Amino acid sequence: MLPGLTCRPLTTDDVPAWADLLDRAAAVDRPHVRDSPEWLRRTLTADGFDAATQSLAGVDADGVLRAVAVVELRLGDLAHLRLPCDGVVDPDRRGRGVGRALLAWGERAARERVARRRRDLGRDVTADLQVWAGEHRDDVARLCARAGLSPLRYFSTMRRTLPTDQVPPEPQVPPGLRLVRFDEHGTAGLRELHNAVFADHWGSQPLTETDWQRFVVGNPEFRPAWSWGVLDADGVLLAYANVYAHESDWPTLGFAQADLGTLGVRREDRGRGLAQVLLAAVARRAHEVGMAAVSLDVDGENPSGAVGLYERAGYVRVHGDVLHAKGL
Repeated sequence: MLPGLTCRPLTTDDVPAWADLLDRAAAVDRPHVRDSPEWLRRTLTADGFDAATQSLAGVDADGVLRAVAVVELRLGDLAHLRLPCDGVVDPDRRGRGVGRALLAWGERAARERVARRRRDLGRDVTADLQVWAGEHRDDVARLCARAGLSPLRYFSTMRRTLPTDQVPPEPQVPPGLRLVRFDEHGTAGLRELHNAVFADHWGSQPLTETDWQRFVVGNPEFRPAWSWGVLDADGVLLAYANVYAHESDWPTLGFAQADLGTLGVRREDRGRGLAQVLLAAVARRAHEVGMAAVSLDVDGENPSGAVGLYERAGYVRVHGDVLHAKGL
C-alpha cells in the first residue's frame, strides 16, 4: 500500500515515534504549529475514533516509523461531514509515491466512514475530504490537485506582540455587565453559547458534549485562568474568549505565547464592544503570566468582520493556511 513500507494501524505505543517523525518533518516543512504527544494520544483514544480503520502507519524494515495518516470525523457532524486527513512522510522517504499512497488511503478510509455515518443517520448528507496545509506548502498543493482536491478556504494566523515594558490597558466593561475569568466562574453555559454563536460560520457544526470535552474544556492546553466571559446583571453569559497554551510550539517560535482559540459574542449583543473587552482582557492577562504575544486563527471570509476587529486591536498577519477539499 505504501511503497517500500509495511502498513498497519497506529496504536498509542506509536505516539513517541509519531512525535519523532513529526520533528524530522518539521525541520524541512517549517510548520506553523505542532501537535504535542499528548494531543496525538488523545486523537487515537477519542470517542468515536476507530484506529483500526482511521489510521495508517508505515514502517521500514528496521521498524522505524516513516509515514502516518489519520482521518477524523467529529461526532457532532450531522448536517455536513468534515473528514480531515492529516498525514506526514519522513523527508528521507519522499519522492517515492508514499504521499500519494497515503492520500489515496485517506480517501478510501473517509468514504468508508462517510458511508457508515450516513447509514447511522438514515439519510444522505454532504461530506468533504479535507487536507489542511500551510500556504507555503506547494508540494501538498500539487499532491492535493492530483487527487482531485481544490483550495476551498483560506485562513490567517494573526499575532499581537506584548512588550514586557508595556502593560496592556484594562478592559473597559460596559455598565451593568461583569467580566469573569473561567477558572473562578466556571464554564456553565459556554458550550451552548459557542454552538449558537458559530451557527452561521462556514463549516461549523454543533459540538457535542464529548467533542466539547475533547477539544475545549478537557483539552490539556486549555487555560481557564487566561480565559474570559462577559455576564449580564442576571448572570447570563453574553460573550467569551477561550485561551490555550500550545507549549510544543514555543521552542520553534522562540518565545511563549497565548493562543486565542475562540472568541464569540451572542448575536443580540453584538455591536456593544464586548469583543474589544475580551481582547483587552486576554492581552492583559497574557502579559501578566509572562507571554510575549497572543496568537489567533481567523477565516479570511469570517462573516462577523473579525479580521478588521483584530487588526484594530493590534494583531498582524504572520501565516496563512489553505483548506483543500473534495466532495465525497
